[in-house]
Amino acid sequence: MQIDLYIFREWLKIFVLAVGAILGLLLLSEIYNELPRFLDRDAPLDQLLTFFLLLIPGYLPSLLPICFLLSLLFSLASLHRNGEIVAIRSAGISLFRLSRAYWLAAALLAAGLLWLNGSLAPSSFERTRLIKEQVKENDMARESKVIRGTTQNLAVTLPEKDELWFVEVYRRSSEEAFGVSITLPEGDTQTRYEAARATFDRESGNWTLTQGLQMVSVDSSGIPQSLQPFDTLTLENSAMNPAVLLGLSQRPKDLSINQLRSLISRFGESPKIEPYRARYYGILASPFQFFVVVLIALPCALGSGRSRASGGFFRAVWFYLGFFAITTLFSLAGQRDLLPTLLAAWTPFAIATLAGVWMYRRNA
Repeated sequence: MQIDLYIFREWLKIFVLAVGAILGLLLLSEIYNELPRFLDRDAPLDQLLTFFLLLIPGYLPSLLPICFLLSLLFSLASLHRNGEIVAIRSAGISLFRLSRAYWLAAALLAAGLLWLNGSLAPSSFERTRLIKEQVKENDMARESKVIRGTTQNLAVTLPEKDELWFVEVYRRSSEEAFGVSITLPEGDTQTRYEAARATFDRESGNWTLTQGLQMVSVDSSGIPQSLQPFDTLTLENSAMNPAVLLGLSQRPKDLSINQLRSLISRFGESPKIEPYRARYYGILASPFQFFVVVLIALPCALGSGRSRASGGFFRAVWFYLGFFAITTLFSLAGQRDLLPTLLAAWTPFAIATLAGVWMYRRNA
């Protein structure tokens, strides 16, 4: 137990330093790029601080695996250089017993990455985007009375209800849609709503339309049989909500695992949903890369002699880069429907695991 605590503590010090150093550089770069724009638009100080703090969760999913690899290699190299690895192995301690602290670290980081990718990072990204849009919209409002938003020209259909939405401009900050056209089947008739604005009420789950027309058609020609103008109308029979309306306008990596699951269940077999399905399975598979890192790093770092420690270090880095390249290629194949998305997500991990286990057993 004392050996495990010692090894874990030595690894953790290097890991924290690596994450802090790289994260600091990324934040400095982001501050350099974004701060002038915020200052030009007279953004409040609290929004500035919140924006840059919320960037951190977005960096961590891609940062943690490489920092884990580097910290693991440096930790093993330090133990190797001081002769501690030789002493531990000479005492009859197996490779698995020696690496137990690293497996525990991989399990903790895997759980953290699943939470980051599935919830925290997309939520933080959404909030940073909302802050940027609020600052931009406030700046535009001071210069123009024209309603503007950064999300434009949305067209979304809900196959289960045959419901179709067109939106010219959507403002995320106020959850308002402008220039709205909605088509809803109602029994033997089809109703189309044209409205200047649609506002979503989260408590009731309904949309409120203002300044528009209600047009009812009784056949497939689409020619309205009745026209009824309205000042305000509550749309109670719509299954649309902002999450679905905006979902397909966002990149798959910017959605949480619950949002991805909702889109997949709603849009079923639509070809447009394949990138989102690939991202969903990618989130579920990504935590296992920490175990792949351990399988790669241990044989490379311990399988080489003292004089060849640097060779083991670079070999492990090249193996990980190869694993990353294979994962990217399979992910693209899944997104373009060249492979089943489930197979595309898990095949790279199966290949890396088999290769890692073979290398691991050679040094056990």
